[in-house]
Amino acid sequence: MAAIWTLQLLVSADRACFPQVEAAIRGGVTLVQLREKEMPDGETYRVGLELRDLVRRAGAAFFVNDRPDLALALAADGVHVGQDDLAPDVVRRIAPGLMIGASSHDLDSAKRVQGADYVAFGPIFPTPSKDDAAAPTGVAALRAAAREIARPLVAIGGIAVHNAGQLQGSGIAGVAVISAILGAPDPEAAARDLRRELGL
Repeated sequence: MAAIWTLQLLVSADRACFPQVEAAIRGGVTLVQLREKEMPDGETYRVGLELRDLVRRAGAAFFVNDRPDLALALAADGVHVGQDDLAPDVVRRIAPGLMIGASSHDLDSAKRVQGADYVAFGPIFPTPSKDDAAAPTGVAALRAAAREIARPLVAIGGIAVHNAGQLQGSGIAGVAVISAILGAPDPEAAARDLRRELGL
């Protein structure tokens, strides 16, 4: 399992979160993913450049959510695509230099992923971070998927310090979070606590 997947943090294109991102990387975040749905492309690009440089200086990888074109423009390390985006094997053809993550919400959709470097699986627990999130899969489904999916599996959805311990020994390569770190008073400590609870 590649260490890069261990603890992923999803952030919007908001300069106000930059100090939290730096603190989170000090606490053990290994990958920061720019996930922006509302901002015009030009501003997303400008903020994305600043975020990319910050993330790399701090020693983490930088990914872009949904947008291979923006990932290429920003010279990102990778892109994460959802089930309604371009398929990973298509992204691989147009952007061979990018690492690729892909979303799944159950075992069947995880098995259908072709061409990705890792598969995100979830939501594991109820999550307020995504309005159209599927029903929670639960930990048992995550364990089953980890047994059957050869690629690194990253758990996502509602993961926080109080429930992360349930994922220990599940076979995952890491987790992706938003509010567990960005909603914490001390993002560095929150990242460190998550890693400890996960045994990663």
